[in-house]
Amino acid sequence: MEDTDPELYREAFRSTDIPMLIADTNFAFRDINDAGLDFLGYDYDEIIGESVGLIAGDEEVYYEIIEHMLAGESWSGEFVVRRTDDRVVYGHGFATPIVVEGEVQGFLAFFLDTTKQQQYENVSEVLSRLLRHDLRNELNVIYGYTQQVASRIDDEEALAELQLVQDKVLDIVHKSERARDLRDLLERSHDRSNRPVRLDTVLQKRTVDATIDYPDAEFTFENFPEVEVVADDLLGEAIECLLENAVTHNDKETPVVDISVERANGSVYIRVADNGPGVPEAQRDLIFGREEYDQLHHGTGISLFFADNVISSYDGDLWVEDDDDEGAVFCIRLEEQATDE
Repeated sequence: MEDTDPELYREAFRSTDIPMLIADTNFAFRDINDAGLDFLGYDYDEIIGESVGLIAGDEEVYYEIIEHMLAGESWSGEFVVRRTDDRVVYGHGFATPIVVEGEVQGFLAFFLDTTKQQQYENVSEVLSRLLRHDLRNELNVIYGYTQQVASRIDDEEALAELQLVQDKVLDIVHKSERARDLRDLLERSHDRSNRPVRLDTVLQKRTVDATIDYPDAEFTFENFPEVEVVADDLLGEAIECLLENAVTHNDKETPVVDISVERANGSVYIRVADNGPGVPEAQRDLIFGREEYDQLHHGTGISLFFADNVISSYDGDLWVEDDDDEGAVFCIRLEEQATDE
C-alpha cells in the first residue's frame, strides 16, 4: 500500500482511543494524540518539545526504555506514568523505533491504563492481611473464654460464656466466607472496565436480600429513580456491605435502616441511614481502613474497607456523617452516566 495517503495514518494516530505519542531522537515529545492528552492531563502546546521523562513515574523503567530505543529494539512491559496533577497511573506500554529508509527518525509509544487492576490486586493483598489479623484476635478471645469455662465448669454462667464462644466461632466463619467471596469477586473483576449500571435495579435487589437476611431489622425506602451510574459488577456487593454494617453494628432492639437516592450536578448520592450508636468523628477514617493508629487497631472489619475501595475505583466517594436524629449516615457519591441527547 505504498500509494496510501499519509493523512490516513495521521488521522488513525490522532483518533485512536489508546494514548499514543511520538518522540524525536532526543526523546522529546514530537506529537501526541487526543487520548494521550486526556490521559496525561496536558494541553498540546504544553507538552510538545518537552522531555518524555516529564511523565516518567519510574526512572529505572524509563531508562530501560531508552536503552532499548538506542539499541534499535522494541520494548514492552509495565510502566508508571505521572500525570500533570501528579497522580500516578500504572499501565502496560509498548515502544518502538520509527525507521525511515534505514534511519531512526523517532520513537512511537502507546500505553494502556491498568490502575484499576493494580488497585484491586493491592486491595486483595490487604484483605488477606486483615483476615489473618482478625482471625488471630478472634481465636485469642475464644481461647480466653474456654479457659474461663474450664476453670468453673459447674458454674451456670459457663453456659452463657460458652454461647459467647459459639458466637465468636460463627463470626470467624462469616468473616472467612466474606473474605473468600470478596477475593473471588476481585479476581474476576479486576480486568473489567467501568460501565453504565442501573442503580435502581441494584438497590432494589440488595434491599430485598437484606430484608431476608436480617428479618429483625426494618428497612425503609421510597421508589428509587431510574438512573445509570458509572460502576461495575461489584457495586451491589459494596452496597450490601453498607446495609450489613447498618444492622450488625446497631445497638437497638430493632435496627432501622433508611435508603435514599438523590441526583445533583452529574452525580448520584446514595444515603444509608441507621438508628445505631453513630460513628465518632475521630474514627471515620479508621472504620474504612484508610489509616491505623497501631498494629492492634484497625477498622471495624473487611466489609467497609472493601466498599470504600470499590467506590473509589469508580472515581466516587464514600463517607460517614451524623444523622439529624441519631445514628450514622453512610453516603456514596457516584458519577451519573451521561445519556446521548
